[in-house]
Amino acid sequence: MSSLPEFDTNRGIIPWFARNSVAANLLMIVIIAVGLGTAFNIQRTIQPDFEINIVQITVPYPGATPDEVERGVVLKIEEALKDIESIESLESTASESIAILTAEVYEGYDTLAVMDEIKSAVDGIVSFPEQAERPIIKRVEFQNHALNVQLYGDIDERGLKELAEQVKLELTLDENIAFVQINGARDFEISIEVSENTLLQYGLTLSEVADAIRRSSLDLPGGSIKTANGDILLRTRGQARSQHEFERVVLITYPDGTRLTLGDIATINDGFVEQDGFSFFDSQNSIGLQVFAVGNQDLIKVATAAKQYVEKKRGNLPEGVNIATWADITFYLEGRMTMMMENLGMGALLVFIVLGMFLNIKLAFWVMVGLPICFLGALVMMPFAGISLNMLSLFGFILVLGIVVDDAIIIGESAYAEAENKGHSIDSVITGALRVATPATFGVLTTIMAFSPTLFTEGAFSPFPEAVGWVVILCLSFSLIESKWILPAHLAHSTPGTTGIWLKIDKIPQFFNGKLNHFVTEYYRPFIHKAIENRYLTGSIFSAMLIITIGLIAGGIVRFVMIPEVPSDFIKANLEMIEGTPEAQTRQAFEYMDKALTKVDLDYQREHLNSSNKRLISHVQAFATSGRTVSFMVELTKNELRDIDGNEIARRWREEIGDIPGSKILAISSADQTSGPAISLKLSSSSNTELDAAAKEIEEALSHYKGVFDIRNGASAIQDEIVLDIKPSAEVLGISSATLGRQLRDAFYGAEAQRIQRGNDEVKVMVRYPSDARTTISDLQNMYIRSADSAYVPLSSVASMSIEPGFSERKRVDGERSVTVTAQVDKTYTAPDKVTSTIMNTLVKDIFPEKYPSVIVQLSGESEESGVLMKSLAIGFVLALFGIYALLAIPLRSYLQPLIIMGVIPFGIIGAVVGHIVLNMSFSMMSFFGVIALSGVVVNDSLIMVDFINSAIARGDRLIDAVVDSGCLRFRAILLTSLTTFFGLLPMLLESSLQAQFVIPMAVSLGFGIIFATVITLILIPCLYIVLDDVKAFFGSSKALANSSH
Repeated sequence: MSSLPEFDTNRGIIPWFARNSVAANLLMIVIIAVGLGTAFNIQRTIQPDFEINIVQITVPYPGATPDEVERGVVLKIEEALKDIESIESLESTASESIAILTAEVYEGYDTLAVMDEIKSAVDGIVSFPEQAERPIIKRVEFQNHALNVQLYGDIDERGLKELAEQVKLELTLDENIAFVQINGARDFEISIEVSENTLLQYGLTLSEVADAIRRSSLDLPGGSIKTANGDILLRTRGQARSQHEFERVVLITYPDGTRLTLGDIATINDGFVEQDGFSFFDSQNSIGLQVFAVGNQDLIKVATAAKQYVEKKRGNLPEGVNIATWADITFYLEGRMTMMMENLGMGALLVFIVLGMFLNIKLAFWVMVGLPICFLGALVMMPFAGISLNMLSLFGFILVLGIVVDDAIIIGESAYAEAENKGHSIDSVITGALRVATPATFGVLTTIMAFSPTLFTEGAFSPFPEAVGWVVILCLSFSLIESKWILPAHLAHSTPGTTGIWLKIDKIPQFFNGKLNHFVTEYYRPFIHKAIENRYLTGSIFSAMLIITIGLIAGGIVRFVMIPEVPSDFIKANLEMIEGTPEAQTRQAFEYMDKALTKVDLDYQREHLNSSNKRLISHVQAFATSGRTVSFMVELTKNELRDIDGNEIARRWREEIGDIPGSKILAISSADQTSGPAISLKLSSSSNTELDAAAKEIEEALSHYKGVFDIRNGASAIQDEIVLDIKPSAEVLGISSATLGRQLRDAFYGAEAQRIQRGNDEVKVMVRYPSDARTTISDLQNMYIRSADSAYVPLSSVASMSIEPGFSERKRVDGERSVTVTAQVDKTYTAPDKVTSTIMNTLVKDIFPEKYPSVIVQLSGESEESGVLMKSLAIGFVLALFGIYALLAIPLRSYLQPLIIMGVIPFGIIGAVVGHIVLNMSFSMMSFFGVIALSGVVVNDSLIMVDFINSAIARGDRLIDAVVDSGCLRFRAILLTSLTTFFGLLPMLLESSLQAQFVIPMAVSLGFGIIFATVITLILIPCLYIVLDDVKAFFGSSKALANSSH
């Protein structure tokens, strides 16, 4: 073995820092100090902030049917917006009394500017129905939910709402809380009810009553009086604001001076809007408040302030009223931060022990110092990159934990090896660092390049990989600074111990290095010789393993999912009854579901009689916003406190419920609060018949897949409508369609007399028939209509009545009717992407073009966004490969040798896949991040190996000797990077907490993969190097093989 080449140890930035320990220490102190300062002030959120390029248009149309809303509002807005080129898609929903349209803006356009353009177009529509209210146009913005505050107990609805308003005000007085939203509260309304007999008696109509209220109940400004002392404003005050004040409103003043007041003829209810629904929390009447962090607010500070307020408020509530916080998202953020710190500490300790076994203890210590320097340095730069400390960026720190010290280990091991040969000195440390500095630097740069595509992804999910990518890149960037400028200075001035205790400690690495050298000499060297002699067989074995691995993924043996199936502390349930179901029956169904859930909890407690506090349910919120739908959000006890997961609890609840008579949809699933359906297919067509038939066929196809459940067909439900057609005899009486429709609307929906402001609430004043006079068809049939000459005639004499099928809502996409079919997936059985791919390729592409030619089917929701994300990542990684090639070619000074290293990158996935099979886990995007990090380790070690081989050949060594000797020389360094990566991640692999479940797939990929990566670098790289020389010899460009003894 020839002697290693010497380096200039006096010139260059590495020698300068190594000889100037003050500069190195000052740099380290600055990074640590600024990093600690940033750590205490950086914004903490649950997930990355991301821009939503959506503008929402809402148009209330009180009392209108979905068809009327579609014709009168939706179609007109679609026509007005069709020429705005910046709108990528326009979706609309026409429901009873409201139209909601969402315009998705193309990326690259200013959403606020587009919103102004949309507003101008909508404001230009002059043909909206008279009863339609002013359009509300706003940009959809991301909100960071912190927690829920719930008020509940034995209190009436008015008292509960007033208390909620008080709590909201008091919460927002805290400097840490800016935005609180009340949920589950009906709007106030004053309902003035006049019977038909009373109207007939006094010769009035509801419209005339409403007009009289408008005239008599108002505050009217009267200008001002200019006096010598200044202006005095004039105002006529007559606005009624309460039940008693409205009772005194004068409707008619008779010639004899007597007056008919509203109180004489009407029942006035100062209450709430007529809306079926309820809100319960832990089986008691409730109202909820959601607390959000806005702008740069720290989520944990917001949640802490809210919880402190609740603790103080609890003792100052009316008797029988309780207050609680639940769905505290910051619990999971703090849990992941704690997990990261614990695993960082434990992983660092294990890495320290491993390094101490093969290198001296001081070197191991200074290598470990690099961890906090890199992490704190990354924290300093994160705000400049627009990255907060959130669940995803924390994942980035956990991901990089296993690889960030690799560069320092390579530098440290090289300096240690040099000191072993020549004795410890500043020159030997500098020489050791310089020997591997170039390939080590470019190795880290290739890892950075591999993660760079995560910064340029597209779609709604793009902020997630971006947060991870930035953290990894920043940590690796600071690892370059720490390992090249700071570490050599520490090693150079860290003299070996000469006292008894240090000499004893130094015997530990001497012992293990002796064993390792024996293994390398007696086993590895002969083995690598044999492997090189049979290099094509060796390559074939590795290739066969890779093919098998790819087949395992392609064949579905190893499932691929976008987001891993993580146990959740929440269960959501949605019940929808068939059309026309009375509210009382819906409430009975709710009570039945609630009792079933309680029974599941009690049964579990009976199973664990010997265990204290063994409960499943922490809180249950149930609410209904209509007469036939009920939603549950169940917060379970924390995952660590129970031995069954949310999926099993949901299954038991579903079994306990069984069938609910009259139910149309019952969907129960374990999920976090933000998750949507795993499968979502959006169908659009100009033909309602083909659209509904195609949706039913997809629904049927999905039902045959194992693990697919809660399949929902969004086709508009049939809802009966009473249609009135005016008779010719009505025209003789001067009754037009408009007159008839207005009187019907006033009687059953109500005539809006005015809106008044009471505190923060806008209160509608409605005039209508009493509630018991508008509940049956006979009430309608017996109604009287007033003619032009003020006579009253039965409705049946001027209009015919029929019952026809209608729709509960109308959905449209880009001008065509639309239906969405959704489903949940148990990812332990099947992958959502595989199901959607099969449906799209076999059913949609092969059958639908002939059977339903007008139907267009598109992925939506998680399926669509995962497709967009994966496509952009695929394009990015293709481009990144060119960058990696360049970063390998530069230090190697070769066009062909980078192909050796890049050729082994795919082999790294073998160990990752084996790990997922052993632990029975699905391969996910988190696993994919682990593979990228693994590739960085493989490339880094392989690059240095090839560089050593090149250096040996340049010194005149024979090819075979150069390859074998370089493998032996690099064996310890490669083993150390592999062992430290594995043990750095070992605490994560052994984690059982809920927070760890999200990141364990990454740890599996990197931890198991690194074991195989060690084999790749130590065996496959030497063989491929010789194979490359074989190829060059075959083409006559090298004589190295022919001249060798081999």
